[in-house]
Amino acid sequence: MYIKIFRTALILTIISLASASFLSVRQAEADSSIILNDEAHVGEQVILSVETSQIPSGGSVEWSVSPTTGKTPDRISLRAGGLECAFMPLDTEPIKVVASFIDRSGNIVSSSETLIDPKEFQINVAVVVDKPLTLWDSEKRSNNVLSPESLLANSPIKISATLSPAFDGKPVFKWTADAATAILEDNGNEITIKRGSIGESELSVVAFNSSGIKLGSGSGVVNINVPVSTFEESSNEREAWNNWQKAQELWSGKNYSEAVDLAAKAVSLAPRDTEIVDGLRAMNINYSKFSKAQKLRDDAEKLDEEGKFDDALRNLRAAWVVWPLDDDDEKIKAEENKVDELRVLQQKANWLRDTASAYDNESMYEEALEYYEKSMAVLSSDAIADRIEKIKNRLELIEDADRYANEGNTLEREGKLQEAHDHYVASVMSNPDPTLRQHIEELQSVISRRERQSNALYREGQELQRRNKLQEALTRFHESVKLWDNENARQRIQNLSRNRGLAPDEYLRGPEDFGIGTKADAQKIIKSADELLADGKAEQALELYRKALKISPNPDLQKWAARLFEVLKENNAVEAANKQIKEANALYKAGKIKEAIELYNQSLKTHKNAEIEEFLKKQEQVKN
Repeated sequence: MYIKIFRTALILTIISLASASFLSVRQAEADSSIILNDEAHVGEQVILSVETSQIPSGGSVEWSVSPTTGKTPDRISLRAGGLECAFMPLDTEPIKVVASFIDRSGNIVSSSETLIDPKEFQINVAVVVDKPLTLWDSEKRSNNVLSPESLLANSPIKISATLSPAFDGKPVFKWTADAATAILEDNGNEITIKRGSIGESELSVVAFNSSGIKLGSGSGVVNINVPVSTFEESSNEREAWNNWQKAQELWSGKNYSEAVDLAAKAVSLAPRDTEIVDGLRAMNINYSKFSKAQKLRDDAEKLDEEGKFDDALRNLRAAWVVWPLDDDDEKIKAEENKVDELRVLQQKANWLRDTASAYDNESMYEEALEYYEKSMAVLSSDAIADRIEKIKNRLELIEDADRYANEGNTLEREGKLQEAHDHYVASVMSNPDPTLRQHIEELQSVISRRERQSNALYREGQELQRRNKLQEALTRFHESVKLWDNENARQRIQNLSRNRGLAPDEYLRGPEDFGIGTKADAQKIIKSADELLADGKAEQALELYRKALKISPNPDLQKWAARLFEVLKENNAVEAANKQIKEANALYKAGKIKEAIELYNQSLKTHKNAEIEEFLKKQEQVKN
């Protein structure tokens, strides 16, 4: 069979293998009285009848059905009291049917014969088209409806099949296709096919009745003539143009970012559409300007929030040049007002800051802090805020340093040198002080010297104890502890003190006796010396002043001690000279003039005396 495609009606007609020219009934006799009610078709029941006038009175009809070469018909049955004969042809081979008319006696009176030629059903196949294909016309910017026979490759195509004439039953269809054609769905009389590329799809179909008897078969070709690429390109170009139209609407509505994105999508769909490509290029140039201006405006807003009005104003003016907006003039004017106000505040804040800076340079931190805070109250500044924070921290450190230094002073006066040293170190860590740092070094030197002297006294005590000079050894151990806390010396003192102790009036040498001490020690000694001097004990005072100088050299104290020494020397000389004068006076009164004169001269060597010199001059004149 051959499937012929009628393009105007999209009908595929499968022509039966049986010839359409033969007669459905060939009568054996010209006067046959057998009647065929309808055309005979394979797989469908055929009904034959006879005219009742041919039957003898009281007689009957006897039927005979036999194939000529094919299969015996299926389901042969009599109806209407034998007046009708029904059967189903199984193939297209001719079938001979004989009707014998029998009288009452059972004798055949006459007979009639006919030859039945069954036909296969004609299969009509139609391509079911829901809607015709359309391709985009990029020049006209409209859809172009294709002719009805246009079929798309790689797309489902629905095919339906019907039997002609109509089959009195429910036929079963079996479809086959060539290797390049896929049957996607088979619903019996309707299938869905797909071919990946353009070309002819060869189809075959066979129809059966419910008993499996073949009703007809055929084959043919479906021409698939529209490539997928053509349809996809058309679809892309259509979508691209629609996107471009929407992009232009978005641009007109000032939705620039969305417009550019949609236009870019349009170009990706139709890269050869010059109108869209050129339009996107122009849109990108303008969008670049808009984006630049928008960034300038966004930066201006941030700068304004940070109080950087000059920079904000500069950005707003630049944005207006790149991509002007309706409200630019208003924003620029408002920013100019802020700049003017800021300049006035900036000047006032600068004056206060300059005053604060002057205090700061003089290390007058509390005053500097006051003026920095006044400047901040006028106009906030990160630099000033940072300086305020640093000054506050510095003041806290100075407070801590002063506290540590004062505590160290107290400890030093109490003779707790190591604890004092540690406090001084904590002080300079909080607030570096060159003077205190020097004092720490001096104190460390004193501590080291005391430790060394303490150890030397301890070793001396050990040697004295070994030589059994226990009293002297005990004294050395006490002196060792007095210079520095020496645990070994304490243990020796404890052991030796069980049987003896220090003499009541025994003098224990202290750090000052070894020239070891701190400035605080020196101050204590000076204070004691001052008290002795006030009591008239100048020589004892001078001795203490000298001890203080050994511990802590002091130019002023050095001058004072030298002056005191000269005063004492002068007093001693006066006292000695007065004593000689007193003795000379006694000699003079006793008439021992020569011895008296000699002693007067010696007193002048001890200490000058104008009165004695005048007396001796007169004596020399009397003598002459």
